Amino acid sequence: MRRLAAALCVALTIAALPAQGVPVWEPGDPLPDLGPDLAPMRAAAGVAPADDTMTPLPPPRRPAATTAPTKAAAAAPDASDFLCANAPEGMTAEVPPPFNGWLVRVCAPQGQALVPVEGQAWVAFGSADPVSILALAPGATPPGGAGFDPRYDIRFNEFAGGEATGARRARATALLVAATPNGAGPPPHDAVWQLDAQSNIALPGTAEGARYNLFFYVANGAPKRIIACLDECRQALHLEVLSGAEAAEVLGR
Repeated sequence: MRRLAAALCVALTIAALPAQGVPVWEPGDPLPDLGPDLAPMRAAAGVAPADDTMTPLPPPRRPAATTAPTKAAAAAPDASDFLCANAPEGMTAEVPPPFNGWLVRVCAPQGQALVPVEGQAWVAFGSADPVSILALAPGATPPGGAGFDPRYDIRFNEFAGGEATGARRARATALLVAATPNGAGPPPHDAVWQLDAQSNIALPGTAEGARYNLFFYVANGAPKRIIACLDECRQALHLEVLSGAEAAEVLGR
């Protein structure tokens, strides 16, 4: 439990592909056929061959709230609260298999979040910074006010996912290529699985809750890398999945 809590960041720092890039993913829709040449994917992602750097966004804005809360705030949450065991009906959604073997949805003081299973850590590629996926996306405005409880009023409404095959897998592999620095090829993987996670909090200028598209690059039955996409992949973060002593070192800092 302490490892899970340690893995939960106060806020998610998600990185963005260059602003001039066009959307490379329509949330929830099938991917178009790319053909055998993956080079156009890099251009569509706004990533030039000599510029694979992802630039951090500023932290989420937290202005005064205008949305009415739904549940009363509680005292400091205990372990069962953190694992959503005491969540009111309708305030949590179940993570489908096989993703429920790779991550845990938690009801944290900052709002609901996705964190790795115990004994693992997600870190931003090339760093030792643990990352969690918050239902309150960067740039989104949280609700608030009297009785506001972020554990349930900032939440994931729905999860859906499956294995990426064909053109969908080609597109996901190209995302990993685009996110990997020049000279370092993407790690080998046996399969790609995609999980869509729908938040109840909308991004600025949109009416629907923010949707994450999480691509898990699996080798020997376990994810080794993750690309976390937001806003039709205009924003994307490349994660390494650590386990064992590596994860313990990161989480123990």
